[in-house]
Amino acid sequence: MTQSFNRKRPSFNQFRDWFLATADGYAPDKAGNPLSSWHSLGNEQLRQSILQSFLDDLEMKFGFRPLIKGNLHQLDTSIEGVANQIFHTFSTMFLVEHINAKMYGEPIKREH
Repeated sequence: MTQSFNRKRPSFNQFRDWFLATADGYAPDKAGNPLSSWHSLGNEQLRQSILQSFLDDLEMKFGFRPLIKGNLHQLDTSIEGVANQIFHTFSTMFLVEHINAKMYGEPIKREH
């Protein structure tokens, strides 16, 4: 059974800090300032790795993986801007999962 609703939705600041910690693991000393350019962390492959790792962590913590449209690894914004985009999608999905759990009970995780 998932742990999604045994936990509260994190604040944006907490979520951003998780994202910065993940980024710092891949690009030490480059993710300290959330307003720095996303591209300053490294090449596209590195940024894709950061995103995949962060989304994997969210799935483990909350029982679902945010479905991100577009190519965030190419986005021309700040590091915080990327975290904000993921947070928006995460928050929407968290709310939907919470409503579904209230209406239908906790979902059963199926292997595909």
